[in-house]
Amino acid sequence: MELVEISIENFRGIRSLLLPFEDLTVLIGENNTGKSTVLEALRLILTRGFSARKDARFTEYDFHLKDAVATPQTADPISIVLHFAEKQEDDWPDPIVQQMSEVIQFDQDGIQHIWLQAKGSYLTESGSFETSWAFLDSSGAELILKNATPLNLITRFVPLFFLSAIRNASQEFSQRGQFWSGFLKSIELPDEERDRIEEMLQEVNTKVIGANEGLTEVTNRIAEAKRLVPLDSSDPVVLEAIPTRVFDMVGKIQVHLKSSYGAKLPLHRHGEGTQSLAVLMLFQAFTAANLAEAYTPESTPLLALEEPEAHLHPSAIRSLGSFFESMTGQIIVTSHSGDLISKVPILSLRRLYKVNGETKIGRVETGTFSDRELQAIDYTIRLTRGHYLFSRCWLLVEGESDYHLMPLIFDILGYSQDQISFSILEISQVINKGEPLIKFAKSLGVQWFLMADGDSAGNDYVARANNYLEIGENLADRARTLTYPDVEHEFWNNGYQAFIENMVTATRKRQIASEAAGDAAKETKLLIKAAIKNAGGKPAFAQALATEIRRRGIDEIPQTIKDIITRVVQLAGD
Repeated sequence: MELVEISIENFRGIRSLLLPFEDLTVLIGENNTGKSTVLEALRLILTRGFSARKDARFTEYDFHLKDAVATPQTADPISIVLHFAEKQEDDWPDPIVQQMSEVIQFDQDGIQHIWLQAKGSYLTESGSFETSWAFLDSSGAELILKNATPLNLITRFVPLFFLSAIRNASQEFSQRGQFWSGFLKSIELPDEERDRIEEMLQEVNTKVIGANEGLTEVTNRIAEAKRLVPLDSSDPVVLEAIPTRVFDMVGKIQVHLKSSYGAKLPLHRHGEGTQSLAVLMLFQAFTAANLAEAYTPESTPLLALEEPEAHLHPSAIRSLGSFFESMTGQIIVTSHSGDLISKVPILSLRRLYKVNGETKIGRVETGTFSDRELQAIDYTIRLTRGHYLFSRCWLLVEGESDYHLMPLIFDILGYSQDQISFSILEISQVINKGEPLIKFAKSLGVQWFLMADGDSAGNDYVARANNYLEIGENLADRARTLTYPDVEHEFWNNGYQAFIENMVTATRKRQIASEAAGDAAKETKLLIKAAIKNAGGKPAFAQALATEIRRRGIDEIPQTIKDIITRVVQLAGD
């Protein structure tokens, strides 16, 4: 049984959300958009047994408070619905079909579905919060069950294994660690073997302690405490260099790793990245062993990992893609890593974002993009600039000069690229005049704005952008051409002519005047081209121009440029 979607209403920071899942689902987005809330909803439902139809699983802190005057007692009820479904007809094994038949629903294509709802509400008469459970039909109506058997079987057929973002290797590999302890408890020895080992341990212990005669004196002094407290009269003090009982020794098992130069150190003495990676591997081993021992072959585990990239080196993060492939079950991950995103399928991504306080889902659905368009997206963004997917707004620019200059002007105007959360993408090398990137932004819920040159090619870019406007939007809301042919001409015609000309040698100016033969437009174009060359290329020219802008002040920035930046900042704040 695979989880195909979760519906959440009025749970913590989420008022309403319908989230579809894949075999691998990676939740991305800014902090406080609901990623951890989704995992917590799954954890609350699938990691505890169902001893009764009602319990107090939800507390007052779980209710969504829609305004400042709302309280948990007056809040709307919580509803979390898990939807399980077959991938194709007759996909579920017979044991599932037979034991869950009372709650299975069929659609018109013969596909089997199960809907499980957990509902939390405040009961005025009892003054307490209550969680009730129900299976639903396809219309959302509650099914009346003969017994609780299907409810009790959910966590058996779909066991959840949860790994939190806060991972302390010392705790995880301790006797009480949630994963490690299971392996320790499974260590069992025959009585004769245990007795033989404990005799050997006692012998080793005696030799180690006996190597220092001073320890005998310490033992005698401590033994005098029997005068004040009740102790064994014959042998009140025992020194142990090592545990002498098997159960005690098992509890103190430690993981040691050898460094590249051969030194062996306990795991907690290694770096945070190594410790975090070890916990990930422990989690993988635990799920595999637990499935083999405690669950039936029909069980499909749900593995929820919160920020698996924590503390890892970028190359180690990128390797997590193959790590996920090696795991058995359906995987749901939250992440803030562009490196991780670069190694997972684009269809696995779910971008959570807020619009007027409401949680929204951005995703790429099957069939939305052609293979060629997906290649362009991978090449331009996902494989090389995965962090762009965490931006609120993309400024799409036509050429290299725009790409290098615009971030500098944003900074001059006091707009930090990271604080405003925008990214700048050059689209001149992208197929179909950059249209796949606009489609991709819209699919993920990323705001976008196009800045094009003020020429015929730029008009073509803007005309294409016009095809992606939402109802009620004006073209000026999403795209604009410069007043002049390109960004260099924009500054040339707004007071920077002398600055640009001064970057060109006198000899080259005379050559250009001769080549232009009185054609002013051609002469300007050649002068700008020469200035860029003398500066060392477009990135260096952009730096030189930005330095001059800072010297003159923001009032000397062309108004068209300032208007575009104002709009991008506005979109990033929406």
